[in-house]
Formats: sequence, C-alpha cells, structure tokens
Amino acid sequence: METQIYGIFYAILYVVLCKMFVETFEEKRDLTKNLYRYGIFMFLIVMVYMVSVMFANNFALKEIFIIVLSTICMWMSFQQKIVKAVILVLFYQGVGLIIDYISVIVMSKCFPTITMERLSDPAVNLMLGTLSQIFLFCFIMLVRRYVVRKSVEVLTAMEWVRFAIFPVFTIIVLVALLTGFQIPLNNSQKNILICIAFGLLLMNIIVFGLINDILKREMLIRENRLFRERVINETGMYRTISENYDKQRKREHEYKNQMAFIAALARDNKVEELNHYLEEYNKEILENMDLIDTNNVIVNAILNSKYQEAREKGIVFVVKVNDLSDLKIKDEDIVLILSNLLNNAIEASEKCIEAVVRLKFVKEKKQIIISVVNTMANEPLINGNKFVTSKTEDADMHGIGIENIKEAVGKYGGSCVIKHDSKSFRFAILIPD
Repeated sequence: METQIYGIFYAILYVVLCKMFVETFEEKRDLTKNLYRYGIFMFLIVMVYMVSVMFANNFALKEIFIIVLSTICMWMSFQQKIVKAVILVLFYQGVGLIIDYISVIVMSKCFPTITMERLSDPAVNLMLGTLSQIFLFCFIMLVRRYVVRKSVEVLTAMEWVRFAIFPVFTIIVLVALLTGFQIPLNNSQKNILICIAFGLLLMNIIVFGLINDILKREMLIRENRLFRERVINETGMYRTISENYDKQRKREHEYKNQMAFIAALARDNKVEELNHYLEEYNKEILENMDLIDTNNVIVNAILNSKYQEAREKGIVFVVKVNDLSDLKIKDEDIVLILSNLLNNAIEASEKCIEAVVRLKFVKEKKQIIISVVNTMANEPLINGNKFVTSKTEDADMHGIGIENIKEAVGKYGGSCVIKHDSKSFRFAILIPD
C-alpha cells in the first residue's frame, strides 16, 4: 500500500514538473481550455503510474512508454508541433535521468553511510528520488530564469535570489533527512520522514505556482497599461492630425478671400496697406505651416505637433531628420516611442531656465537612430534599475513610458542607451534596418 502511494506521488511529480518544463518554451496562448488540459494531465498521471507498475522490472520499455505518452499528452495540451513536443519531452526525460544519476553518485561520495547496498532499501531509494526531483525543480527554475524573458523583466535578480532560498533550504533538509536514515528507524518513522520530504517538494511547487500566477497578473497589468498608453498617444496624435487638416481646409477656404483683398489693395494702389498685409500674412503662414518633413505622415504629425508645443512653452527644439519614407517600424510603435520620448523631454525641459530639446531621427549605415537629449532641472528618480515618476496624480499611468519604449524597441531587435547627469538626460535608440 505504501509503495502504491509513493508511486502515485512520483507520477504526479513527474507530470507536474514535465508540464512546467514544456510550458517554459511555449509562446503565449489562449488559456480558455484549462479544464481540457487538466483532464489530459490527470490521464497522463494515471497512465504513468500504470506503466511504472506494469514495467517495473523493464526499465527500457517503461521509459519508452512514458516518453510516448508524455509526448502525446503535451502535444494535445499545448497544441504545438509534434516534433517540438518530442524534443522537449526527450530533453526533460534525459535531464531527469542525468540528475538522478548525479544525485546517487554525489550522495554516495559525500556521505559514506549511503552505500549502493543501502540504496536497495525502498525508503532510502524514495528519499533519494525526492532529492533528485527537487534538483530537477531547481533546474527548471534556472531554465525559466534565462528562457522566459518577461519573467526576468518582472522579477529583479535580488527577488530571484530570495525565491531561491526556499528550494535551497529544502535541499539541505532533504540531505539531512537522507543521511539520518543511518539511525535505526521503524517503518512508521521512515514513512513520516518520507512524507516530510514529499511535502517540502510539493510546497516548492505550490510556491512556484503562486509566484507564476503573480507574474502572469503583473504582465497582464503591464499590458493593460501599455494598451491604455498607446490609446492615449494615438488618440492625441490623430486628434492633432485632424485639427491640422481642419485648419488647412479653413486656410484653403479663406485663400480666395485673401487673394481678392490683395487684388483690391493693388487695384486701389494702396501700397503701404498692401505691404503691411503681406507681412502679417507671411507671419501667419510661417506659424501654421509644417516645418518638419520626413516623408512619413505619422512621424511628421508627431514631430510637428511636438515642435509647436515646445515653441509655445519657450523650449528650443532642435531637429535632425532625413528620409523616413520606408520606415519598417509599425505606426503604433512609432507613436509609442516618439510620444513618450518627446513628452518626457518637453516636461523635463520646461522647468529649466534654458530649455532645450534635441532630437535626431535618421536612417544611416543600415540602422535607425533615434536620440533625444533634453535639459532638466532635477535628476530623475530611480528605483533599482527603473526610472519612476515623481507625479502623484494618476501615477499608475506615469513612470512606465521608458519600460514601454524598451519593450517596443526590443520587438525589432533594437537596443536602448540611457545616460544622464545633473543637467541633461539622453535617450538613444539603435534599431537594425
């Protein structure tokens, strides 16, 4: 009976850890089939246990059947290519066997009391198997740390270290329990120690599940913030385009009247009035015309509206651009990047006595260069390695612009460089063209 219970525990651990490993390499998918997936995993647990019992004395056949069953179930659960499912399950199974072997060798070398003869004791074998499973769990955590990039962005290195304390503590306890089997123990005591070992391993998996849920929730919050910010930026940009279009239509409507008025002044030979009117008319044209032209409608709309805003706030706006007609960056990402960069730059500069914003947006040497340099009155606030807002009103929508820029740039294989001193802030972006 005890052996059957331990066999069921191992089957559950195998399936849970295999699922954790395989989903590490999965792209973001619709999770509406949770019940369907749970059914598949329950079926796999039952089949793994049955195969382990049926082929207990034939290791090769047992491994083949388990690999085939795991591949089919993971393929059905994650709806991935069958080749990918085969490779991942084989890799997981291979890593598990290697860790089992290393665990036996290391424990027998480090603790002479654990001899190969003692491993024939079912209780010692179960305890050593539990220890190897926690090592496998730690391996999966390392893979997730360096493969799932979004998790890396959400959790800092120090937070990962704190999270690692629990599995490390579990390993120490398991080693202590395993070496404690040299003390004469009755079956009841051995079962208690084995239950403690299983409990610690399950606690690690539960803690991981909680952290994973927190990470998913955090990523969802970030995505919602990103979406809201994009909507705000795009709404503002298209409103500006619409306003400029309405102004252009009004100017075209007034053009005939202005020409008629100029013709009337010329006909009446009113030279002084004509010169004064033409001078005022030229000023109005210069104020309302678009001064920046990159051959890209979206970039033009953003730069001209921000140029107008900067001039109204008394900020010197210096721009260097070239032909951006065949820009490969999506419009929504252009809006997100430029709007955030220039909004932050204008907001920081307007507090300075000598306010200057310098923008460079060019394509050269097979790369796209976007650089914004602005003066600032106060040094930016930094929490860890992230810049945070000093605003108190609607703070959840501020302070995430830089992270959103990095995420948008990363989609195109680009990189960001941020430098600042007490008087200026520089944000440079390089994107392969």
